[in-house]
Amino acid sequence: MVMNEDIWHLLGIVPTKDIAVIRQAYRTKLPDYHPERDPEGFKALHQAYDNAILYAQSTETVIDQPQAESEVKPNDPVSDEQIQANEICAAYQALLNDPNRCYKIDEWQKFIGSFYDYPMAVIDIVKWQLLEISYETTNISQSCVNLLAENLRWRQQLITQYPDQYEHYNNFLKYLEGGDFFDYTALPTTNKQIQNVTIDYVYNAKWTYWEQRSADLYAYLQQDTVIYLPDDKTLMLALSYWHCVAELENQAILDYALSAITQPDQAEHLIIEWKYIAANQYTLLNNKEQALQAWIDLYHSGHYVEKAESWIAGWCAYYASNYLPLLFVALNDSYCLEVDKTDNYLFTIPQFTPTTIARLAKIDPSEYNTEIADFINWALSTNWNYRQILLMLLHDDGNNRLFRLYRHAIMLRHGNETLLQQILDEQSDDPFEQFILTNLKRQAKQHLAWLSRLTPVKEFKAWLYDNNENLPIPARFDPDENGDQFLYSRLFLDRFDHLPDIAILHLYKNLNYTHMEMYDWVVYFKFQKIYQLPSSPNDNTIFYNENKYWQWYRECILALAIVNSPFKTAQYLQQHSNTFNLSNNNELKPIIEIFKNPKWQTSDELYCLINNDNKLINSMLISYPDSIESFIDDPNSVDFDDIEQKLAHSWHAKLKNGNRIYLMFLYKIVLNKPSQAKQLDQILKNFAGDDKALIKLATNLNKDRGLPYLNNFKQNASHYQPAQLIQSMIALLSQKYGICSETELEKLEELKDNTDNDLILRLCATLLLAQNNQKQAYLNSLSLPKNEWTQFWRWNGRTDLSGFVKQSFVSLIIIVYGKIFIDIYNQTPNIFYVLLTISYIFAGINIVFAIKRRLNDSYQGQKYFFSIGTFLLIFLLYPCYQPSLKQINRFGPPLE
Repeated sequence: MVMNEDIWHLLGIVPTKDIAVIRQAYRTKLPDYHPERDPEGFKALHQAYDNAILYAQSTETVIDQPQAESEVKPNDPVSDEQIQANEICAAYQALLNDPNRCYKIDEWQKFIGSFYDYPMAVIDIVKWQLLEISYETTNISQSCVNLLAENLRWRQQLITQYPDQYEHYNNFLKYLEGGDFFDYTALPTTNKQIQNVTIDYVYNAKWTYWEQRSADLYAYLQQDTVIYLPDDKTLMLALSYWHCVAELENQAILDYALSAITQPDQAEHLIIEWKYIAANQYTLLNNKEQALQAWIDLYHSGHYVEKAESWIAGWCAYYASNYLPLLFVALNDSYCLEVDKTDNYLFTIPQFTPTTIARLAKIDPSEYNTEIADFINWALSTNWNYRQILLMLLHDDGNNRLFRLYRHAIMLRHGNETLLQQILDEQSDDPFEQFILTNLKRQAKQHLAWLSRLTPVKEFKAWLYDNNENLPIPARFDPDENGDQFLYSRLFLDRFDHLPDIAILHLYKNLNYTHMEMYDWVVYFKFQKIYQLPSSPNDNTIFYNENKYWQWYRECILALAIVNSPFKTAQYLQQHSNTFNLSNNNELKPIIEIFKNPKWQTSDELYCLINNDNKLINSMLISYPDSIESFIDDPNSVDFDDIEQKLAHSWHAKLKNGNRIYLMFLYKIVLNKPSQAKQLDQILKNFAGDDKALIKLATNLNKDRGLPYLNNFKQNASHYQPAQLIQSMIALLSQKYGICSETELEKLEELKDNTDNDLILRLCATLLLAQNNQKQAYLNSLSLPKNEWTQFWRWNGRTDLSGFVKQSFVSLIIIVYGKIFIDIYNQTPNIFYVLLTISYIFAGINIVFAIKRRLNDSYQGQKYFFSIGTFLLIFLLYPCYQPSLKQINRFGPPLE
C-alpha cells in the first residue's frame, strides 16, 4: 500500500503501524480542525486518519515511495475462510459508511443475522477483525456496536484473544455499554459528513462542559455554527442545560423549553428540568417579569430551591434592592419541632439559620436608607432590640406596601397573636410580594404555634394576669435567680400588646426595667405618672376594621419612639406632617406639633424650640442627642471639657435667656481650673452687668464665699434654699479635699431629678455630683490606711462617736485611778507624784487625740474647719457630736 507523506504530517507523527499511536495522534489534532471553523482541514484530517488506519492494517511495507521503486513480492494464496471473512468485513464497512443504515438497529440486526450464512470457523476469524474496525471507527453508534458485541461475545473471550491489550479493549466495551448520548436515528440519512459534523459538535460540547471552564463552554457554544439539530429531547435537554451553564441566551431554546413543558404524558422530573431551563433563558434574555414568575414556580415545586433562591435574590438586588433584606428574612427556613413532641422547648421556637445570617451579613447597610439599615442591624443583632426598628414601624401608615411587608417581617419577632394573624390574612396581587408573604406566613404559623401552645409561656401568662398583687414571680422566670425558663418570658414580653393594670403591677414589682423588653417604658410611664398609653380597640371594632388595631399599635410605638429616638422621630414627622393627627387632649399633641414645625433644620434648632415643662418631655429629652437632660440623667458620664464646649456652642441658644444667677453658678462650676480664672471672671462680669447684687455675687463666687440674700429671690424665697445649696457646694468642692456629705448628696439628687426646677439649676446639681464623684475617685486613689477605733495614737486617723467615747473613757479611768492613788498613798515619795503627773498629762493628750480624730471623721474639706471646730469645743464639745461622714475623706475611709 502506498501512502503520501501528507498523511503523517497532518497527524504529526512518523510513519507507524501502531494503531494506538495513530488513534492518539488523531485525537490530539482533532481540536485544531473544528468542523465549523475549518471544515476542509477537518475533512483532510479525518481522511488522513482513515488512510493511516488502512495502512496499519495492510501487509505492505513500503511507504512514501513511488510504486515503481518498491520491491514487489508475490501475494500468498488466500483461503476460502479468509475470503469469506473479508466479505463480512467489507459488509461491515459498508454498513458503517452508509448514512441511511449506520445508526438503525434493524440494519445492524440484519447484518448480525447474516452470520448464519457462514461457518463458525469464519465467524471466529472475523469477529476480532470487527472489534478492531469498531474500535478505530469514529462517530459510531455505541448502542448498535454493543448489540454486535453481545452477539459475538467479545467480552467473554477478550482476555484470551488480547491478553496484552485486555484493559485497552475492555474500556472500549464499557464505553459501548453506556449507549448513545442521543438518538442517532434522528440524524439526516442523506449525508455521512453531516452526521459526523453533528456528532462531533455535540461530543465536543459535552467534553468542554465536563473538562473546561464555563467561559470556554460559552466561547464554544456562541460560535456561528451550521449543523443539523435532530429533534431528540435528550439531546435538546443537554444542549439547553449547557447553554444555561455557559450563561448563553438563546430564544430558540426558550421556545423549545416552553413547548416541552406543555407536552402531555411527560415525566414530572423532565418538566422540572425544562422549567429550570426556561427560567434561566428568561433571565438571560432579560425578561424580568417572566423570569421572576418562572423562578418562583420552580421554588414552590421543591426542586432547584437553592438556585431559585439565589436567582430571586439576584433579581431582587438588581430590580428591587429595597426588598432584599426583607427577602432574606422571608426565606429563613428554621426547622422547628412540634410543641407537644419535645421537652426541649427551645427547639420549638424559630431562629435565624446560619444561611440567613450569612446572607444578611453580606449586605452593606450604608447602601440603604436609615430605616432599612436599622432593620438589617436589628436582624443581625443577637438580642433583636425593638428600639432599632421603631422608625420602620412608624413608616407603615397604610400607604406603602414596602413598609407594610417590613412591618410583617418585624412582627415575626415583636408581634402579638393579633398581628401574627394579620400576616396570615395578608394578600398581594404582585407576584414578588406574594412570594415574600407566602414565606412570612410559613414563619408566622411557627411563631403562633409556640406563642399559643408552649407550656412555659402559658405558665408565665398565668402569673402575669393573676389578680393577686403580691404574688411573686416564679423562680424559673426570675432573671435574678437565674431562672432556667426566663428566656420564654423574655420572648413573650418582646411582643407588645395591651396589658391590664395588674400585669403592669406584677412587672413593676418583680422585674428590672432592663428585663421588661417592650414594656419597659409602659411600666415607667404608668408608675412615674408620665403618660397614659391609649387603650387597644375592642374585638368588635377590629372585626369591622382590622386596620384600627394597627393604628392603635402604631400610636403606642410613636410614644416609645419619641422617648427612645426623639430627633429621628421628629425628622420623620416633619417629613410626613400629614400623619398622626392626634386629638387635642392627647399629651403628645404639643410635642408632635413642634416636631412637625418646618422652621427647624438641625437638632440644636429643634432643641431650642422644646420647652422642658413636664415629665414626658423630660423623659424624651434624656434620649435627645447632646441634650442637657441626657447629662442630667447620667452624672457619671460628665466630661467638663465637653460641657465647656457645649456651653459655647450647642447649648448657647438654649441657655442665653436663662436665669443669670444660675448661669453664673453654672460657669463657676465648669470653669474650675486655675488656668480658667480670668475667663471665668470676665464671664461673671458680663452676666452681672451694672446690677450691684450680681456684682457682689460674682465677687463672692470668685472668692468662694457664701450667697448674699439677693433681691432676685425676695419675691420667691423658696428659690433661695436651692441656690444657697448650690453656692455652698461650689465653695466646698472648690477645695482640694472637698466632698459632699450623704445628706447633701441626697439634696443634690433631689434637685437634679425634680423636673419642676429650673433646667440650669438641675444642670448645676448634676455637675456638682460629677465633681464630687471625681473627688471621691481622687481620694480612693490615695490608698489611705484603714481606720480602727483602737488607733488612739493616730493624729490623722478617724473615729466615730462610739470610738470617741471609748477613747475619752480611757483618759477618765486614768484620772480617777490617779485620784484614788493619791488619797490612799498621800505620804508616798515625790517620785510617785511625778509618775502621777505624767499619767494626767497622758490622759489629757489622749483626749486631745480623741477630739482630733473625731473632727477628722466629719471633715469634708472645708476651709477653716479645724479652727472653727476648736473654737466650738467650748460649747460642750459640740463638734465632737456631729454625724460621721460616711464616705472616704482626707483621713481615710470611715470605721466599718
